[in-house]
Amino acid sequence: MLIALGGVVAFIIGMFLLFGQKIISGLPVYMWNDFLIFLKGMISSGLVIGGILIIISGISAIRDKIEVEKKK
Repeated sequence: MLIALGGVVAFIIGMFLLFGQKIISGLPVYMWNDFLIFLKGMISSGLVIGGILIIISGISAIRDKIEVEKKK
């Protein structure tokens, strides 16, 4: 129960920070643009890293297939 309450509090604070509420002594805290820049960077980085991992696993599968054929 305490973990769920902590999750709700974290969600509410995150929403305030993303959508720009004045919560820190009247200063506007607006992080939506920063979040979008971060998201763009993560998507492109994730695709590059994922592609590299898929290439490595494909090469490994081809090597395993060749070894199995050699044993036969």
